[in-house]
Amino acid sequence: MHLNGVDKKTLTLVTAVSAACVVAFSAIAVLLYFILGRGGEKAEKKEPLAVHTEEMNGVWIASVINIDFPSSPDLSAAELRSELDDIVRTTAKAGLDTIFFQVRPSADSLYRSEIFPVSSYLSEDGELRLDCLEYLIDSAKKEGIRVHAWINPLRAMVSGSVEDLCDGHPAKENPEWTVKYTDGITWFDCGIPEVRELVAEGVYEIVSNYDVAGVVFDDYFYPYPKYVTDEDGNQVICEFDDSETYAKYGTKFDDIGDWRRDNVNKMVELCYNSVKQADENVLFGVAPFGIWKNGDGGESGSATRGLQSCYDIYCDTVAWVKGGYVDYVAPQIYWSAEESAASYTAICDWWADRLSGSGVGYYICHAAYRYSPDEYSVWSSPQGIMTSQVEYALEKENYLGSIFYGYDAIRNNSNGIADEISRLYSDKNE
Repeated sequence: MHLNGVDKKTLTLVTAVSAACVVAFSAIAVLLYFILGRGGEKAEKKEPLAVHTEEMNGVWIASVINIDFPSSPDLSAAELRSELDDIVRTTAKAGLDTIFFQVRPSADSLYRSEIFPVSSYLSEDGELRLDCLEYLIDSAKKEGIRVHAWINPLRAMVSGSVEDLCDGHPAKENPEWTVKYTDGITWFDCGIPEVRELVAEGVYEIVSNYDVAGVVFDDYFYPYPKYVTDEDGNQVICEFDDSETYAKYGTKFDDIGDWRRDNVNKMVELCYNSVKQADENVLFGVAPFGIWKNGDGGESGSATRGLQSCYDIYCDTVAWVKGGYVDYVAPQIYWSAEESAASYTAICDWWADRLSGSGVGYYICHAAYRYSPDEYSVWSSPQGIMTSQVEYALEKENYLGSIFYGYDAIRNNSNGIADEISRLYSDKNE
C-alpha cells in the first residue's frame, strides 16, 4: 500500500494472480448508475462536512498478496470468520477504534460486487465463500470499532496478462483502458474518463450497500518510478506509456505531468461526490505518500529530500484540500525524527500547517512495521519511537489521530509495539 509497502511488495511479489474470477461486469448496473447521474464528472461538488472532528485511531489490514488477510486463498467461511474475529480482537486490545480494510487490492473485491470479480487473494476459484466486508463490519460494531473500506483505485492486476482474467473483468473487457508497467503490474489509465467513472461507480456501490464509516484510497495513483536498463546499459526511469491517451485527451495541456495531475484530481473529486451522493455522512479520505513536494518547509513543500508525490506519482493532495473534495488526509510519515532526508517532525509540522483551517481532518500513518525484526527496514532501536511520534503529533491542534501499518507487527507485538500502542490509548481500555 505504501512506499515502504511498495518496496516490500517488490521484494516479495512472487505470487501470481490467479485467473479465476467469476463475477461479470453488469451492464445493467452501469446503465442505471449513469441514468441516475451517479457517474458523471459534472456531479455537484460539496464542501467537506464537519463530521470528522472526533479522534480516530486505527490499523491498516492489507489483503494484497495475502499480507494480513486472508492468510491464504480458499479458506473456508469458518476460517475467514475466525481470522476476521482475530483482527477485531487485536484492534480492540490495542485500544484502537477503526479498521482500514483493503476490500479492493487490484480491481477485485472481498465483498459482494456486481462490478468487480472476487479477489484471487480470497478465492482462486472465484467463489465468494464469505462477504468479508459485511462480516467485519458486523463483528467490529460489537466492539465499538468502525470500518473504512480501503481501495486501491487504479491497480488492475499485479502480474500476468489481462487476457488471463475472467470474462466480465473490467480490464479484460476493456484492455485499452490499461497500461502494463515495468514492475509487472498492470494499471488502469487514469487519463481515460471511463476509468475514472469505473472507480467512482465502485465507490458508490460500496457506500450504498455497506455500513462503512468511510472510504479511503492509499498512495497508489500513477505508478512509482522504476528504473530499467536501456540498450546502452544505463539505468533510466521506465516511462508509463499513456502517450495515446495524452494525445486524445490532453490537448489543453502543454505538460503531460500537469495533465496526469488533472486526471487524478478529477478522479478524486468524482469519488468524493459519489460517496456523498450515496451517504453524505460517510467520510472520504486519502492516505498519500508523506512528501508532497520538497521545499523550504513552507508553501513550496516540506523541508525534505525525497520522492515527491505531486511530481513522481502525480498526486496533488494540496489541490484536493483546497478544492474541498476530501474529508480527511492521512499522510504516510514512515520515517523517524532523526532521518535527515525526511524527518518525521518536519513532515508532521508541514502537513499540520497545510491542513490548518481547511476543514479537512488530519490523521497520521505510522510505520508500525518498522518494529518487526523480519522487515527489511526495521529501526535498530524502535522501542519508544511510536510513543514519541504520537505525543509530538498531539501538540498539533488539528491532529485527530493515528493509523498504524502493518498489522502483523501489532498482532505479534514485535519489539513491544502492541503494548506501546495500547499504553497510548489505555484510557479506552479502562
